[in-house]
Amino acid sequence: MSYFSDGFTKNKLIVLYVLRELDLALTREQLTALSGERELMPYFELQSAVSELEEEGLVAAVPQAFGQSYSLTAGGRDTIDMFFERLPLSLREDIQDYVRQNGGRVIRSAQYASGTEKLPSGAYRATLKALEGDNELIALNLLLPDAQSARLACRQWEGSAGDIYRYVLNSLLREPKQND
Repeated sequence: MSYFSDGFTKNKLIVLYVLRELDLALTREQLTALSGERELMPYFELQSAVSELEEEGLVAAVPQAFGQSYSLTAGGRDTIDMFFERLPLSLREDIQDYVRQNGGRVIRSAQYASGTEKLPSGAYRATLKALEGDNELIALNLLLPDAQSARLACRQWEGSAGDIYRYVLNSLLREPKQND
């Protein structure tokens, strides 16, 4: 009998370990991207693992601006603290290396949300949000003529949000000039 977990149990431990190491709520998309980058597990196995962990109360779904993210519950933290050694050291080091290299990027992607929606008129709405914790710093709904423009606005949002926020804030809080 192998000391290391395998199969579905291993996949659930991987999800718990990733959430513990990042110490951040992650969306399914973020978990999928990380899993794909590091070839941790196939897509459908990841989705099943997250669903079962939620059913078992080891992760909690947290409502976010777009969809939901998942964070460890106390039971999930206790579980991974007890069983993390069932994951091979090389796998744990690979996840820790990912966190060191990409933790900031993952955190930033959690702070900026964007999405597109096709409207009945044929135009597209790009919804762009900058978040600080559970608070929206700024939210914009832009009406754009086509899907390409809406996708471009969403791609550019993370890199531009800080400048846009500062510009709007400065414009709104500036004292009006007095006419002599």
